[in-house]
Amino acid sequence: MDKRKLLSPVYPLLQRLKFLKQIIEFNSVKEKVNPKKILFYSSTRGELGGNLLCILNYIKENSLDFETVVSSQAKPLCEKELIYHLKTSAFVLIDDFQPLVYALKFSPDQKLIQLWHAMGAFKKFGYSRESAVKNSLTHKNYTLVTVSSEDVRDCYAEAFSIDKSKVLPLGVARTDMLFSESRKIEVQNRLYSKEPSLKGKKVLLFAPTFRGENVNNAYYPNEFMDIGALCSLLGNDWAIIIKMHPFIKNSLIIPDEVKNRVFDFSAEREINDILFITDVLVTDYSSVIFESAVLNVPFVLYTPDLKEYTNSRGFYYDFSTYGACGIAKDLNSLADTVKNVKNSKGLEEFKERFVSSCDGASTKRFVEKILAGDRNGL
Repeated sequence: MDKRKLLSPVYPLLQRLKFLKQIIEFNSVKEKVNPKKILFYSSTRGELGGNLLCILNYIKENSLDFETVVSSQAKPLCEKELIYHLKTSAFVLIDDFQPLVYALKFSPDQKLIQLWHAMGAFKKFGYSRESAVKNSLTHKNYTLVTVSSEDVRDCYAEAFSIDKSKVLPLGVARTDMLFSESRKIEVQNRLYSKEPSLKGKKVLLFAPTFRGENVNNAYYPNEFMDIGALCSLLGNDWAIIIKMHPFIKNSLIIPDEVKNRVFDFSAEREINDILFITDVLVTDYSSVIFESAVLNVPFVLYTPDLKEYTNSRGFYYDFSTYGACGIAKDLNSLADTVKNVKNSKGLEEFKERFVSSCDGASTKRFVEKILAGDRNGL
């Protein structure tokens, strides 16, 4: 029998025992909750970034009357300070899995808010997966979760095992920058300066996700992609940018004869930046399709191993739902689909279904309706 299933009945106890010291310290803090204090807590992503940083910057730029406290992986608070702020902050904002907070019992005056780093609803995660320990405390104490559209609320309620009423389609804060024309121009200038040969070309961004279980054994099957062959099939009008998932250590081979129009941008931190100069995105099972849709950049799903991947991971909807602009299983059909792809009705329907709340005002909406307490229209 699966060890996790054997442990399931006592799993909440084990979770609390793991953090017993922190629980005792948390319960010993006697100060009242500060209704104006917000703790931005992230321990998995280096410097504070993404949704949390967007909201923090908005508060500072608009001189809003909040006390903000930050604990990030790069600049963590000491444990005593962290526990103190966890107990006395009216709002605790997180954007990923945070084991400590699940073991704590927050007061009714506090809100534990999950601003999940991904968007849309693609690969199953959390309690949606068969392998999840259903009796776990993980995720279940969220006061609120923000998502990218009305249609994905059920998926996140299931993934976090919370009531749907706690899942609100306020948008994804970090997508607001995708609507900034000045940022777009700045990024385009930087990338064209980095590789001038891209100018005047149609640009295909190839950005597959990894295979394997985690960072330690992540890889992409090189036999799936022959860059030289794809270049020939596309023709000289096209250039290709490669952006491998950060977990993937193996690089694709770029033949000498196409190095003037194939460029490896895997070292670029933000894939969203590359989308600003992309005509067609090619990926497989990556949630970058949702950012691509926000920017009206058509995307093609290249999935030679769809059956195997589906069996091992699973998706919230039938896979064809995600193929708004086309699905290809071999290089010939990939090249044909890319060359003929359009900003079709399918892309508009996809946007409405998965990212309709990402309109450039997600951060403002969250601050006004949740932090400032204007619940009108919710």
